[in-house]
Amino acid sequence: INNTTEILDEIDKTLKRKKVDKNLLENFLNYSRRPEFLQALQNEENRRRWAEITTKVIRKIDFNFHSLFLQRLKEHPGKALFLEKTTTNYRKWTYRQIYAHAKEIAAFIYKIKPDNPKALIFMDNSIETATIDLACLMFDIFDTPLNVHFNADQLAYIFEKIHYDFVFIDNYEKLQIVKKAISKKRDKIKIITTNAQIADNENVDFYLTKECKKITKNEAVNILDERERKALNHVATTMFTSGSTGFPKGVSFSIYNIVSKRFCRAAALPEVGNDEVFVCYLPLFHTFGRYLELTGTIFWGGTYVMANNPSISSLSKIFPQVNPTGFISVPVRWQQFYDKIISSLEGTETDEEVKQKMEKILGTRLYWGLSAAGYLDPKVFRFFHKYGISLNSGFGMTEATGGITMTKPFEYIENSVGVPLPGMQTRLKENGELEIKSHYLARYLEDAGPNDVIPYPEDEDYWLATGDVFTISEDRHHRIIDRVKDIYKNNKGQTISPRITESKFDGVPGIKRTFLVGDGRPYNVLLIVPDNSDPVLSAIDDSKNKYEYFRQIVTAANTELAPYERVVNFALLDRDFSAEKGELTPKGSYKRKNIEKNFKSIIESLYQKDYIVFEVKGYKITIPRWLIRDLGILETDITLQKNELINKVSKKKLRVEKCKKENYFIIGDLAYHVTDKKIDLGRMVHQPKLWIANPQLTAFAPLKSNFDLPLKNFTTQMCLPEKRKIYNDTAFHTLQGIDDAELIFLDNLLSAILHDNEEIALKNLHSLENIFNTYNRNKIEVVKDRLAALSCHPSEQIRVAAYTILITVDPNADFSKILPSFINSGKTFLNEEAIK
Repeated sequence: INNTTEILDEIDKTLKRKKVDKNLLENFLNYSRRPEFLQALQNEENRRRWAEITTKVIRKIDFNFHSLFLQRLKEHPGKALFLEKTTTNYRKWTYRQIYAHAKEIAAFIYKIKPDNPKALIFMDNSIETATIDLACLMFDIFDTPLNVHFNADQLAYIFEKIHYDFVFIDNYEKLQIVKKAISKKRDKIKIITTNAQIADNENVDFYLTKECKKITKNEAVNILDERERKALNHVATTMFTSGSTGFPKGVSFSIYNIVSKRFCRAAALPEVGNDEVFVCYLPLFHTFGRYLELTGTIFWGGTYVMANNPSISSLSKIFPQVNPTGFISVPVRWQQFYDKIISSLEGTETDEEVKQKMEKILGTRLYWGLSAAGYLDPKVFRFFHKYGISLNSGFGMTEATGGITMTKPFEYIENSVGVPLPGMQTRLKENGELEIKSHYLARYLEDAGPNDVIPYPEDEDYWLATGDVFTISEDRHHRIIDRVKDIYKNNKGQTISPRITESKFDGVPGIKRTFLVGDGRPYNVLLIVPDNSDPVLSAIDDSKNKYEYFRQIVTAANTELAPYERVVNFALLDRDFSAEKGELTPKGSYKRKNIEKNFKSIIESLYQKDYIVFEVKGYKITIPRWLIRDLGILETDITLQKNELINKVSKKKLRVEKCKKENYFIIGDLAYHVTDKKIDLGRMVHQPKLWIANPQLTAFAPLKSNFDLPLKNFTTQMCLPEKRKIYNDTAFHTLQGIDDAELIFLDNLLSAILHDNEEIALKNLHSLENIFNTYNRNKIEVVKDRLAALSCHPSEQIRVAAYTILITVDPNADFSKILPSFINSGKTFLNEEAIK
C-alpha cells in the first residue's frame, strides 16, 4: 500500500480481528513512527488518528518498553545511545553496551530479591543512573528516581509509603541521608553504591560494578527469563514531586503510560526522528528529563549527550562540538542562548551572517526545541523561528507523563501554551480549571501503588483537575490565566510549594502571616505581616532590632529547606492582606496573583539586583543571590568588617583585602591577579582554577566544578600574600558540593603545599612530583598555576623545588609563562644543586 491513510484503514481493520499478526503490527509501529510516514499523513487530523491507532496496537500486542528498546537495538546496535564528556572528547556508549549492562543490573537485582523487587534511585545524572532506570523499566522492576534535594525526613516519609528493597546512591552525602532515613523505620533496605570511593563503607551493602561483573551472560539470561512478567498497565514506577502540604506527592505510571506517550508526542513533532542528537541536562527525576529526553531519545533512535554541567558557558562549548538537533529546556537557558547570540551580532548585516554566528554557538544542526515550565519572552520564540529553529512552547505536569499541550511547529502564538497533544483530552470546569484525560495520564500513589494496575481510558472515565485556570480559544489554543493550587515553578523549572516555606512561620511569635514570592524568578523572597500586638514585638522599640528578630527567624527556617525553597530576602508589610482588596478568599486562602499585584513595588524592590556588592579600597566584591540562597542565609547575613566578609550565621570569615602588589587582590588564602576592580565571588566558587588550594574560600561557601566557566577578569596568575595564614599539620578535608574524589585529593595536596609548615609542604611537593603527569589537562593547569604561586613563598627551598618541578617534570613546560612569575617575585628560585 502506498497511501499512508490506506495503511491506517488496514491496520484499523486488522485490530478488529481476534487473531493478529504480531510481527506485522510491530513493524507498523516501527516504520510508521518515522518522519517520512508522519509527514506523508499530511495533516494534523490524520496524525491524531495515527496516534490513537498506535495506542490500540500497543495494547493488542503488549508492546512494552523492552520491545521498543529491542527494535532500536536490532536496527543500530553500534550506534551511540549516550555520549559522556571526558577531559579530551566524548566517550561513546552504544545501544548494545547499554542493553548488556542493563541486563547485568536487572539480573543482579533479581538475584538478591527474586520476587517483586522495588528499587529507589537517589543519584545525580550519570550514565549509571540512566542505565539503572532503563534496566528497571525494561525488566519489570518497580523503581523510583528520586529528587536529589530531598532530605532524610522526606526520604523517611517515602519509605513509609513504599517498602523498597534497594536504594542506589552515588556519594557519601547521599549515603548519610539514606542512612538517617532508614534509621527512622524498621524495614531493612539494601544500600547499593556506584561510587568506588565509598564501596567499603560499613553502611554500604553492595558495590554495583563489582556485583554486575560476578554475573555471567548466561546466568543473566536465565535469571531474567524466570522473572514474573508484569501487565502493560501494571504500575511500573512512582515518581515524587513537591506536594503543596510539605510532603512529597507520589505519582505512579504504567509502561503503557510511558510508551503511548512517546507515540503521541511523535504525532505532534512529525519532522523529528532522523539521526537525532539531544544535549540533555534536565534531572532524570524530572518528568521531562526522564521521559521526553531519555525515553524520547530511545523512541527516536537518537543519541543522548549528557551535559552534567547545565551552565550556559558549558552548554555553549558542548553545542558546537556535538551538533545537537534538538534541545529541551527551561526558559532561562533559551533566554541565555538568545542573549549570547544577540551580543555576538555586532557588525552583521545579512540573515546569512546572523545564521553563521548562530551556528558558532548552537552548532549547524539544531532545528527544534521546547521551552516549558515558565514564561519566555515572545521575541525569543520569533527570533529562533526566523532562523529555522522551531522553538515550541508547552505546558505539562508530572501526572501527564510530561506534556499536555504544545504549540505547533513554527506556529507560536503569544501567551499560548499550545493545543492538546495527540491522545490528550481537555475540558474546563465551571471555575475555569483545566481537567485532562489521556492514555498517558498517571495516578496518584494513593490510588495506584506498586501492586496495582492503571485502567485504560476506555475502562474508566477518569479526569484529573490540573489546578490551573485556563481559557481555550476556538482554535483550541490554551492560555493559563490563574492557579487554583498553591504551587509554582522558578525560572529553572523547579517546582516550589510556597506553603512548605510559609508553614515554617505558622505560630511564630510576632508573625501574623507570611507570603512567599518566586514564580518564574531565580530565587524566593518573603513578605511578612507582623503581629504588632504580640508581646514579643511590642517589647522591641527599635526598628533595627525588630528587623534583626525576623532575620534570625527566617535564617533558621532556611536550614530546614532545600536550596531552591529558601528565602533570600524579606520585607515587613505595614498592613494585613484583605478580602476587600481581593487578596483573600472567603475561606481566608491567598489569591496569589492579586497579592503580588497589590504589593508589586515592594516585591520588585526585593529583586532590584541579582547580587549584593561590597567595596574594599576601590574594588567591588559581588556576591550573587543564588550563592546567598545556597548558603541558606539572607543577604543581610553577610557583612564586611575590617577586610573580612563575615557570615553572621555560620561565623565563617573570608579575608578580602587589596594587595600591595599592583593588580592583585587577596581573597581568602591567595592573592589573585585581576584585570579590573570587580571580584565575582560566585565565579570563584564555581571555577576550580580559582578555588583550589584556598582553604578559607572553600570553607566559606559551597563549590561547583565548572572548568568551562570563563575566568573573565581573573587571570591564572596568583601568589601567596605576604601576611599569610599557616595551617600547621593540615588534616584531610572534604569540599562542600564536590564529589570528584581526585579533585578533593588534589585540593588537599596543594593546600598542604601552599599553606602548611615547610616540612609538610616539601614532603607533599615530592609526592606531587611523582603524580604530576597522571592528571588531565584542566587539573595539570591548576597544578602549574599553584606551583607558580610558590614563587612568593618565604622558603627558598620550596621556591626552588616548585621551579624545578615545573621545568623538569612538565613535558610541555612554557618558560615564557613560568619564568616571569619567579623573576617578578624578587626572590631566589635556583641554587647550585638545582642548577646541576
